[in-house]
Amino acid sequence: MIHVLYLDDEEHNLTAFRAAFRRDFHVHVTTVPSEAVRMLEEHPIDVVISDQKMPDISGVEFFEMIMADHPDPVRMLLTGHADIDAVIDAINKGRIYKYISKPWNEAELKRLVEEAAELARARSRSSKLNEAYSRNLLALRNALAEVRDACQSESVLPHGTRESWTETLGRAIRWIEDPESDF
Repeated sequence: MIHVLYLDDEEHNLTAFRAAFRRDFHVHVTTVPSEAVRMLEEHPIDVVISDQKMPDISGVEFFEMIMADHPDPVRMLLTGHADIDAVIDAINKGRIYKYISKPWNEAELKRLVEEAAELARARSRSSKLNEAYSRNLLALRNALAEVRDACQSESVLPHGTRESWTETLGRAIRWIEDPESDF
C-alpha cells in the first residue's frame, strides 16, 4: 500500500485528508515539521505532501530540508494561495512533482498521489538497477583484467595471438571505465 505523509499547520486539513484517503493509502499526518522528519525516518514514505504557507517553515523550505536524507519520496506542494513565486521556488529548490491548489478535489488528488507513488517506485527500481549495473561492471572489469594478465603469460597463448587478445581486453577494460568511448 502507498505510504503518504502530509504536513500542514491546519489540523482540519489533516483530518479531512485522513478521512478521505485512509482506505486508499497508509496516511501519516502531522502539523509539526520535526515530526514529519521522524515519520520519514520510521516509515517507507512514497509521497510527501506539504502545505506551502506554515508559521515556522514553508513547504519549499521543508522539502529542501529533507532532500539530502530523504531524496526518494515524491514531493507535492499544496497551498490555498496562488503564489507564482512559491511555485517557481518549489520547482527550482524543492524539486516538487506537482503543485496542488486548495481546496483539493478528492478524486484528482487521489490520482495524483497514485501517479506520484508509481514514480517513486520507478525511481527506486532505477536506483537499484543502477547499483547492480555498477557492481556487475566492476566485477566484469576485474575479471577481464585477470584474463588480460593471464593472456600475457608465455604459457597460455602463442606470441601473435597473445598481443591481439591483450589489446582487445585492454580496449574492453577502457570501455567499461568510459562507456562513451569507442570500443
